[in-house]
Amino acid sequence: MTEKAELYATADIADYWVLDVEGRRLLVFRDPASIPDGGQAYRTHHVFDPTESLAPLAVPHATIRVADLLP
Repeated sequence: MTEKAELYATADIADYWVLDVEGRRLLVFRDPASIPDGGQAYRTHHVFDPTESLAPLAVPHATIRVADLLP
């Protein structure tokens, strides 16, 4: 877990996206929760390739294609 991801989870950001431009994929972290040794972490991690689409949790009707995010 990265420091930034832990900060976002601690702030209760429900949906944390990381665009891996070199790997041509989108990493999505969801479900922030407390961890036993203190702090916060995301419980789920999904990897989406350019052919897939998804919607942010805050706007579930706004579907985004991963390919549209990549240069």
